[in-house]
Amino acid sequence: MSFLSSLLYTILIGGAFIYLFIFAYDFFYGEKQEKQIKKIHKHFRKDTIKKIDLLEHQPKKFTLYQVKTNTETKKVKVKPGYKVVNIVKRKK
Repeated sequence: MSFLSSLLYTILIGGAFIYLFIFAYDFFYGEKQEKQIKKIHKHFRKDTIKKIDLLEHQPKKFTLYQVKTNTETKKVKVKPGYKVVNIVKRKK
């Protein structure tokens, strides 16, 4: 009986730690393109997005997208943790 309860306890606690590790890794080093595109759609929720193009991808640093809306074309950088940063053109 103690072996069975010990095994059940190990599976439950181990499963919880594995789930937390996957969640933390995804949060700090988010690299899934589907989630990045969902985050871009959430960021541009007021505009209608026509097309999203992948311009550059540097793992664990950033991913650069070009977003075409009805009114304009913007470049957006998605950093790990799915943080969306608008790229502003330099003035000369």
